[in-house]
Amino acid sequence: MCSGAGPIDVELAERLKGRKYKCKKCGATFEAVGKHPMCPTCESEDVAEV
Repeated sequence: MCSGAGPIDVELAERLKGRKYKCKKCGATFEAVGKHPMCPTCESEDVAEV
């Protein structure tokens, strides 16, 4: 039986906090996690952190 996942969920959420990006191709702004963010609107990888 699981004893609860509260502290794990909080810790995981803090580590996976997304960064804000703006797409240079279509201008969309979004949050992403990872080394190679991709625009969810046009799927371009030409993005800049804002």
